[in-house]
Amino acid sequence: MDKSKNPLAKVLEGAGHIAVGLGTVAKQASRAPVTTTYPDEMPNLYPNSRHRLALNVNPITGEHLCIACKQCERVCPDQCITVIADPNAKGKVQEFYIDQGLCMFCGLCTEVCPTSCIINTVDFEMSDYSREALVYDIKKLTLKREESAFYFDFKGLNLPKPKPEKPPVSPNQAETETKEA
Repeated sequence: MDKSKNPLAKVLEGAGHIAVGLGTVAKQASRAPVTTTYPDEMPNLYPNSRHRLALNVNPITGEHLCIACKQCERVCPDQCITVIADPNAKGKVQEFYIDQGLCMFCGLCTEVCPTSCIINTVDFEMSDYSREALVYDIKKLTLKREESAFYFDFKGLNLPKPKPEKPPVSPNQAETETKEA
């Protein structure tokens, strides 16, 4: 007689599946829970986790590290980054916008940044009431010196090299430069 047609065989097969499921439940019931009470206890995140984007500053001097090269803007697949360079000062950024609501946190912008200016922070609580509030400007993106120092240490980034100091211009040299221009 064919086993698939025998009702007793079907009952025994079903009971076997139930026993396997109950064994799994019993094994899991004896283990400690792995969940946490999230708002009260913050999770420990890894340095390479990709959450909210931010702009680093030099932790020693506090100056912006962005040189307005626009590498992050070019590489962004979502086109959620806008960098506007200062027309009066070469290598300075005037405006910087990131649409965090559009960003997919791929991390490409952080990889191409030559100065380690743009980084992924471990801040993942970004909920807001409107999409417009998720467009961060340079003020909202820029970290404080203490926060930047934390991320340089936490992520193992190399500290930026100090900019060379310009020698003081003597009055004779200033007159010569203005005549040449």
